[in-house]
Amino acid sequence: MTRLVAFFVRNKVWTNVMMFSVFGFGLIALSQMRYSFFPEIKPSLLTIQVVFPGASPEEVEEGVVVKIEEEIDGISGIERVTSVSRENLGSVTIEITKNANMEKVLSDVRNAVDRIGSFPIGIEKPVIFEQQFRTRSLSVVLYGAADLYNLKHIADNLREDLIATPEISQVSIAGLPNLEFSIEVSESDLRKYRLTFDEIAGAVASANINLSGGKLETAAEEILIRAYGRRYLAEELQNVPVRGNPDGTVIYLKEVARVVEQWEDVPNKIHYNGRPAVVLNIDQTEQEDILAIADRAKGIVARFNDRGESVQARILDDRTIPLRQRIGLLVKNGLFGLLLVIITLGFFLNLRLSYWVSVGIPFSFAGMFLVANLSGITINVMSLFGMILVVGILVDDAIVVAENIYVHFERGKSAVRAAIDGAREMTAPVFTSVATTILAFTPFFFLDGTFGRFIWQMALVVISALFFSLVESFLILPAHLAHSRGLHPHQQDSRLRKRIEGAIAFLTHRLYAPSLRRALRHKWVTVVMPVALVMVTVGLVGGGFIGLTFFPFLDGDTLPINVTLVPGRQEAATDSVLARIERVAVRVGDEMS
Repeated sequence: MTRLVAFFVRNKVWTNVMMFSVFGFGLIALSQMRYSFFPEIKPSLLTIQVVFPGASPEEVEEGVVVKIEEEIDGISGIERVTSVSRENLGSVTIEITKNANMEKVLSDVRNAVDRIGSFPIGIEKPVIFEQQFRTRSLSVVLYGAADLYNLKHIADNLREDLIATPEISQVSIAGLPNLEFSIEVSESDLRKYRLTFDEIAGAVASANINLSGGKLETAAEEILIRAYGRRYLAEELQNVPVRGNPDGTVIYLKEVARVVEQWEDVPNKIHYNGRPAVVLNIDQTEQEDILAIADRAKGIVARFNDRGESVQARILDDRTIPLRQRIGLLVKNGLFGLLLVIITLGFFLNLRLSYWVSVGIPFSFAGMFLVANLSGITINVMSLFGMILVVGILVDDAIVVAENIYVHFERGKSAVRAAIDGAREMTAPVFTSVATTILAFTPFFFLDGTFGRFIWQMALVVISALFFSLVESFLILPAHLAHSRGLHPHQQDSRLRKRIEGAIAFLTHRLYAPSLRRALRHKWVTVVMPVALVMVTVGLVGGGFIGLTFFPFLDGDTLPINVTLVPGRQEAATDSVLARIERVAVRVGDEMS
């Protein structure tokens, strides 16, 4: 280690090459890193969804969910199975073990579900799929003086505008039931025309399709034959022929039935400030940037509101707000750290030396960004937590090394010799101190479960930053101090600097030194006092005066109100309760504002 330090001290060109290389590649890595709210971890989950129209949650559980759980029980690679039974829908979520082959487990589960032959009549085909990485970026709510048809039209257009951008690819609409065509046939019409209900249903099904009729090839061109019969509006179904009679007359659907376009009869609704609303949920995929998504979406929403239409758009559940707050906290802490290092070391030593010590913060972060980018992690709440945590301890080793080099220089050694001897003398204690911190974060790489799958990113950020802080302290800092004016004799100090040195000497020799002597003479008192404080702390924890929680209890930004009514109550009763809660919430909001 001494030879390596001496090489860089005597060859400052290589020192600058290393420093600027790390800075350059670190900035390139930072520009290539993407932002996300949570770490981008591929989910190890399979989902089975079965639609059972008209069934109650109990019927879905007994007829669908329980049978699926019994059939997949014992499949290799499955760690946990959870299920949810609700009206018209059953969902089974399968968590895969850590080292299992996802494709094999998916195939085994699909074969197991296909073997079930006792599903109730009327269920739709089970849908089995592997969950992909999706995380919510933000939501946009559309509300105003408009019915659901207009809201759907506006929401579809806004969704197309969002998806047309290169930053956004996943937008789903919530709050809109599905549109359906209702064909209502009276019994008298069936008897009048001697039709059956199945005959009408078959005529509609056979006419409402698109068919391919092959192709015709000529010497000049190729002609594709297609029959486009699918209808997308209720009025287009009016002229569907139901039957052709032998006398040449044709019975059309409009003569025997009433075709109505209507919303699916589901009780799900969304209101915003007392008005019907539709929510567009914008998600982030694995290759997208959450900040870019939010900026683009906010720009589109601002342009939409500038049109002055009766329907307005508002941003809801913006996940980038806490992310930007953490980025701002990191930048603020980094700037404050640089400022405090420069001021404090400038006061006790000199400004030039404090400047070279403070270089350790951006150097360590540049190296950390390089390692993080090569590891494939993003800038998210976990990695930012590690950055905020480590920014306060990065220059500790550099301060110790610089101060010791300064001490050797004050003893009369040359700048080069002082840099080599001062850094060599601090090798063991500084390495021990930093290695202790690195070892404390190493176990995070071996944690299992969902929490352990992304907490390692915080540990990687801390460890890589500490490693590059060591590189800066022992290879770059000594060379810069040896070849700059960071080290200079006290004879060159200004009058103000000499007064500061006198004040520091007074504090050191008149106040601190006598206290240190008393502590050394009464060593048992010095040892017993911290032990007693530790015992008092243990007693406070054991007595319940200091509580223990996994996460702190913090006030949230939203106040959810959950209302449960007796199963079977009418939709109007639920709407009445919710409307009363909304009125109270609005009144309380007006009073508080």
